[in-house]
Amino acid sequence: MFEGIPPTPDPGFVKRLHDFDPKLEVQFFRQWGRFVIVKPRAYGPAWQILPIEGEDGQFRQPDERDIRLLFYGDLWRHGGVKERVRAGEDHALGQQAKDDKRAETELHEASMDDKRQIRKAYRQALNDGKANSEFERVDIKSKGLTAAQIQAARSTGRDPWAESKVG
Repeated sequence: MFEGIPPTPDPGFVKRLHDFDPKLEVQFFRQWGRFVIVKPRAYGPAWQILPIEGEDGQFRQPDERDIRLLFYGDLWRHGGVKERVRAGEDHALGQQAKDDKRAETELHEASMDDKRQIRKAYRQALNDGKANSEFERVDIKSKGLTAAQIQAARSTGRDPWAESKVG
């Protein structure tokens, strides 16, 4: 509970707040020890719109950050409620599509792991010799002549490099 003379908001802030919405006011709430932006009603207590507090949750003077927060939170200034709901639905659909794609990719990768494990178990059962291979083998094709090609050309007395385009 705040004791003593309550602080007053900056007059420049009050003017900018009234430029934003003439029905809004700033009041100091003693029980909270901070300023609150309120909207008075014809009867009953005012609606509390935005409590103003610092990063540590304590007292601070209201400033431009609070008006900016009110501006971006105002649905009617940004296309109305229908437009905001439609944007939220579009975002949710996009997120659902991303989640579905990620789940499909994870399922595919998991099935590839299962395929490799089954292949490994099958090769071990048949004693195939390639059972410990974690990756699929890729045969490397050389760009030059093989030893068999060179031997075959020399056995007939030909120069193997004169006939080939590699040289």
